[in-house]
Amino acid sequence: MLTTSITVLLPVFFVMSLGYWAARTKRFDADQTRGLNDLVMTFALPSLMFVATVTTTRSEMFAEARFSLAILVAFLGLYVAVVLFSMCILLHNVGAAGLQAFLVTFPSVAFFGIPIFKGLFGEGSLLSIATADVLASITIAPLTIVLLEIHAQHSTAGNVKAIGELVRRGLTNSATKPMVWAPLLGALFVLFDIDFPREIDGMLLLIGSTTGGASLFLAGLIIASYSVKINRDVIINVFGKMIMQPTLMALLVFLLAVSNPLGQEGILICAIPASAVAPMLAAHYQVYELESASTVLVDSVLMIVTFTIAVLLTGA
Repeated sequence: MLTTSITVLLPVFFVMSLGYWAARTKRFDADQTRGLNDLVMTFALPSLMFVATVTTTRSEMFAEARFSLAILVAFLGLYVAVVLFSMCILLHNVGAAGLQAFLVTFPSVAFFGIPIFKGLFGEGSLLSIATADVLASITIAPLTIVLLEIHAQHSTAGNVKAIGELVRRGLTNSATKPMVWAPLLGALFVLFDIDFPREIDGMLLLIGSTTGGASLFLAGLIIASYSVKINRDVIINVFGKMIMQPTLMALLVFLLAVSNPLGQEGILICAIPASAVAPMLAAHYQVYELESASTVLVDSVLMIVTFTIAVLLTGA
């Protein structure tokens, strides 16, 4: 088991280290990094997620109902709890609270999930990754944007019309992302029992197959662009993301009787580091920047230990 986890994780960290080295030695500039990000997030990943979804059956999709509920609670339920903790206990503003909750609850499944899970569970695990990414993208992402916009515009909680507009805009922006609508479209084909041409599957898989290596290389590029500083918030964020969220998911898997390998996959999804999107949002809104970058970097380094332990504990 330990040999299996090391065999799967070593290539992951090797490719990510290549990206980190490429950024530190100035082999890739900001424009090239943005171009690679577009390749992964707009073309390769959505194509792979669409095929992973459209090639499943309705029975397989319905079998993930308990898994989806557990993921939703581990994401959205914990998100609300962290926002309240951040504002009431740590006394952060609403924008910082939203980003802190984002860091604790939004795993970087788009970058790390596919190469790791294919090695541990095979092609079938891609549906779980697509489900987790879609649920996070249509809940956590727009909620965070709303909170950041409220902070930026100094809106008040009583301004229901303004907040409603922000919610609508956040959901609309999320829904227009290919990595959200592509797997949702694939799910509709399955639910309505519409046969999708295998020839098109092959076309999409050709570009989708670049996702694993390109996403890890991109993660290394992004991480290298930030500096790290350890403070109270970073420690709380890392503990919340790498320990608390997978522990909560393990409890939900037990309570909802989620069978393996879905239960194992859910726990390991939550053991993946925080999404690298957080520092980008922080820089855009100029709030919680140091903590966001530091959390993502420390998460990624600690993953070598924490994710290996999670693999061993779940028996994956």
